Amino acid sequence: MVEAEFERYYSSTRRIAAVRAVAIVTLYGLPQDTRADLEQEALLELWRKLPLYDPSRASWRTYAERVAANRLVSLMRNRHLSAYGHRGDLPLDNIERVAPPFACGIEWREDVLRVLFGMARMDRAVAESLMVYPAAQTAVRLGVSRAAVYRAIRRLRTAFTAAGLSPLRHE
Repeated sequence: MVEAEFERYYSSTRRIAAVRAVAIVTLYGLPQDTRADLEQEALLELWRKLPLYDPSRASWRTYAERVAANRLVSLMRNRHLSAYGHRGDLPLDNIERVAPPFACGIEWREDVLRVLFGMARMDRAVAESLMVYPAAQTAVRLGVSRAAVYRAIRRLRTAFTAAGLSPLRHE
């Protein structure tokens, strides 16, 4: 049934993928030959997600729009993260950690830097960004989901607590 739906609406589905690909190429200033690759990625993702389509929840057009848009956004996010040395498709827990230096800091600043030095790059980037921006804006700036930022915050809190640096208490 779903495959028949896909075949019946193939031309409109291809049009949706093409329009989304052109928008991404224009928005990011990518070479025009990238458009065909992006269109193909969107169609491939639609084919992969075909078993998840539920006609009672949305029309095929709406479903195809969302799947194509989400796939292309994910591709651009991964492209952006790769340019800065991050990989969006790797879980944050698997990022190699660097051993903290053994210098005992006398100032709290040195303690904070020591703890941050032992954290994954993503966690350090989140900590740096949170000094200036709220969590939602940090997610946008780093090109990750808000959930990823909140997971990083939890890991940061755990690391600071384990190092004996408890959160400030406002009285």
